[in-house]
Amino acid sequence: MSYIQTPVNQVRLTNVAVVRITRHGKRFEVACYRNKVVNYRQGIETDLSEVLQTERIFSNVGKGTMAKTSDLQTAFGTNDTEEICKRILEKGDLQVSDGERSVQQETTTREIATMIQAKCIDPRSRRPHTLPSIRDAMSQAGFVVHPSKSRTIKGQMLECVKAIQKQGCLPLERAKMKLCAYVEAGASERVGMELRRVGCLELKELEGEGDAQTRIEFLMDPGLYRRVDEIVKFGGDDTGVGNQAGVDGGRLEILRQCVYEEGEVELESELRRKENLINEVNVNSECKENSQTGDQGSSSAPPETNVNVNVNVN
Repeated sequence: MSYIQTPVNQVRLTNVAVVRITRHGKRFEVACYRNKVVNYRQGIETDLSEVLQTERIFSNVGKGTMAKTSDLQTAFGTNDTEEICKRILEKGDLQVSDGERSVQQETTTREIATMIQAKCIDPRSRRPHTLPSIRDAMSQAGFVVHPSKSRTIKGQMLECVKAIQKQGCLPLERAKMKLCAYVEAGASERVGMELRRVGCLELKELEGEGDAQTRIEFLMDPGLYRRVDEIVKFGGDDTGVGNQAGVDGGRLEILRQCVYEEGEVELESELRRKENLINEVNVNSECKENSQTGDQGSSSAPPETNVNVNVNVN
């Protein structure tokens, strides 16, 4: 009685991660353990035996077809199996199954939505959105998630926020940061004006660590951090002349990464907070207008105004 046997030169491998490279029109593959390829490329794992399921080189892992020695010599210039495996692992493409791709897509989407919830708020209530509403907005905005390691989660989060704001799917803005600036007392007024001009809110001057130092607490958009750091460092003077004149550079201290409302909402306090915020925005707008028109106003006299008063005498 005859039996059909698998050829001895074929090795059946399933449920493995495959790294593939093509050279001189020939395809070469190695069978690896899942999640080990990324660790090897990052330098975390250096032992090939922990990465490769077998040190054999295939032309097709799924069919178990081994690569020919002559093809290896032509493509890589050597027959050293270990050296060839290293080259394939470093420069080859990692093949990902549909199931793994779906899991990576879902994981990345969840991480982006969680970061948006932690760093953004609803400008109307000053509170974070729920994860389901954020994920719905991501879908409505047509944002495409990239699960590859080359795109960071934070970078994709910033792009997603811009896409949602552009489409108007969800009222969303970055949560303000609460910082404290320590500056010399003589420079506090100038620093305060510059902070208001760039868009900082709710400035509050307090006593510093000494008589010659003033502490200024304020809120700002995270994107203004570098600009604010320069203002505090140079005492409100962008050119650095303040430091040359003997003004010591100030320093910044982060009090809260994200500021949002907590606890139950009270109608009276909410209306008062919105009114104060509107007044603060108006003050900042006036500071910007004054800084833009200050030079023109100082060189020219104010225009004359004619006032007509009508008096009725009965």
